[in-house]
Amino acid sequence: MKPHLGIHGVSIYEGPIRTAIHRFKFNKRIALAEPLGIIMVRYLCNTPMLEMDEIDIIVPVPLHKYRHRQRGFNQAELLAKVVGKYFETPVASALERHKNTKAQFELEREQRYINITGAFRVVDSQAIFNKRVLLLDDIYTTGATIAECSKTLKIAGAKRVEILTLSRAIEAS
Repeated sequence: MKPHLGIHGVSIYEGPIRTAIHRFKFNKRIALAEPLGIIMVRYLCNTPMLEMDEIDIIVPVPLHKYRHRQRGFNQAELLAKVVGKYFETPVASALERHKNTKAQFELEREQRYINITGAFRVVDSQAIFNKRVLLLDDIYTTGATIAECSKTLKIAGAKRVEILTLSRAIEAS
């Protein structure tokens, strides 16, 4: 079950955004981090539902060290740095994915929640304790990953967790 979260998805995962994210993540087009991050910044500047002056720290959803090594970068971290730079909000890799899970896109909805359970731990509790955290990721599909990250952050003492994703997949009913 998903905890109650403030979830903000900037766009739908289709068309040019989907193509850009795919090129960014899988074709190592790291230069796309800046324009994609700016899309997130523009969204934040125009949405009254999430005030960045109420956020203490940005935490990107982490990759497992093996996947990070394969890809060469964490796309969520690169996006977080763009957003953090613009709003002068610190970015901290306070979470670690210590369980090497299957890629979520390979799994059915219910399997995703099972796959990701217990996959994260807080490695920098001082960075998030009693803080208002913006958890940032590139794609929201079922919410399993961000729900698990949010739960982990809240257990470690985060005051509040808001979610920002570049895109949101629309699931077929």
